[in-house]
Amino acid sequence: MRVRLFRGSSGVVKLSRGLGQWGYSLPARTWVVVAWKELLEALRDRRTMINVVLLPMIMMPLVISLPTLMLSPKAIPPKIMVVVSDEGAMDLAQQIKSLESSSQAQVSIVTGEGDFSNLILNGEVDLVVEIPKGFLRNITEGRSGTIVYYYDPYGARSSVAIGVVQGIVNGYSYTILKERLKAINLSEEYIRPITTIAKQVTAGGGEVSTGEVLTAIVIPMMVGLIAITGAGTFAIDMIAGERERKTIEALLTNPVTRGQVLCGKFLALTALALISGISTVLSSIVGVGIAVSSVEESIAHVQATQLIDPSKIGYFIVGILLTIALGGLTGNAIMVTAASFAKSFKEAQQYIGFLTLILVVPMVAIPYAPQSLYPYLRLMPISSLAMFARDMIVNPGELTAVFTSLVVSLIYLMVFLWLSSKMFARESVVFG
Repeated sequence: MRVRLFRGSSGVVKLSRGLGQWGYSLPARTWVVVAWKELLEALRDRRTMINVVLLPMIMMPLVISLPTLMLSPKAIPPKIMVVVSDEGAMDLAQQIKSLESSSQAQVSIVTGEGDFSNLILNGEVDLVVEIPKGFLRNITEGRSGTIVYYYDPYGARSSVAIGVVQGIVNGYSYTILKERLKAINLSEEYIRPITTIAKQVTAGGGEVSTGEVLTAIVIPMMVGLIAITGAGTFAIDMIAGERERKTIEALLTNPVTRGQVLCGKFLALTALALISGISTVLSSIVGVGIAVSSVEESIAHVQATQLIDPSKIGYFIVGILLTIALGGLTGNAIMVTAASFAKSFKEAQQYIGFLTLILVVPMVAIPYAPQSLYPYLRLMPISSLAMFARDMIVNPGELTAVFTSLVVSLIYLMVFLWLSSKMFARESVVFG
C-alpha cells in the first residue's frame, strides 16, 4: 500500500508499507537527502536532545531566576537577630518581629549585651540588629537614637536583610518625626521642601512593567547566544568532524555537488538551531516570570507579572521567530567558515571558541549600552540581530530602526553564507 502525502517539484514524498514495516522515500533533490541524513544522525545522538532541548529548558530558568530567588526575602527569608539592650525599645523590636507575618524574615529577639559576631561568621544568622542602651532616652529628649547593624560584607543575604529591616526602621522614624512636627505646629512639607516623581517615558506613551523590562533585556541577549551557539557543535562535526573521520570524501563521491552538500547541511543546522532557539526563548520567558514573581510588591510595578504587552504579542512572536531563523543561519555560516580551516574536530573547537568570545562582547553589551550606541549596534554582526529582536519587543512601530536592523542582519547573512561556500569549496576541506 502506498499513501501519497504531497508532490514536490522533482519528486513525491510517500509512505509505503512492506514486509510489515513502514518506510519512506524522499524527493529527488539531493540537498534534501543530505539534510535528512544530517538530521537523522544528529537526532539519533542523545547529546542532541540534551544540548538542544533539555539543557536550555533546565538551565535558562535557573540562570535567570536563581540569583533573584536567592536574594528574595520572600523566597528565602533572611535570619535576623534583634538584640535589645534598652528595654524601652521593645516596641521597635516587635515591629521588626512582624516581618515574620509577611514571610520576609525569620526574626529572633534577645535582651542584654554580648558579642554576636560568631553567629554571623558561622552562618547562624544573616544580620544582628542591636538597639543599644539610651536609645529611647535620646528619642524622647529630641535627639537621634542609634541602631547598629552587624553583617557579613561578603554575604549578599546580609545586605538584603538590612534592606528589609531598614523599611521598618524608616517607618518607625517617620512616626516619631510626625509627632515632633505636630508638637511644634509644623507640617511635613516644612522639612521636605522638594519631592520627586518618577514618570516613565516610552515611545508608546504608556508605562511598562518590571516583567516587560526584564523581557526586553534578557530575550535579545538570548537570541544573540542562539545565533552563535545554537547548532555550533553540529556545525563543527558536520565539517571538521566528517573530514577527520574521512566520511566527507565518501559523501562527495556520490552524484552531488558541493553546493548541494553545503545547502543540505545548512538546512539541517537551521532546523536544529530553530529547535534550540525556541526552547531557549521559552525557557528564558519562564525564568523571567519566576524572577519577576519573586520581586517584592513594594519594588515591582503594579503589573509586575506581565512579561509582554498584549498589544505587541504578534510583533514579539514574529520578531523572535525571524531572529532565531536568521541568527541560526548566520551563526552556522560563521561556524562552517571557521571549521573549514580546521584539520580536526578539536582544532575547530579552538577556532569556534575564539570567535564566540569576540562575537559575545557586543551582544552582551546591548542591555547596558546607552541609547546613543544603538545605531552603531544595529550595524554590527550578531548585535544587529539582537537589536532587531529588541526593536520588535520594545518599539515595533519605529520602522526605521526595525528595518535597519533587519536589512543589516540579512546583509551579514549573505556575506557569511558566501564566505562559507567559498571556504567549503576548497580542496583542503576534503583532503586536509
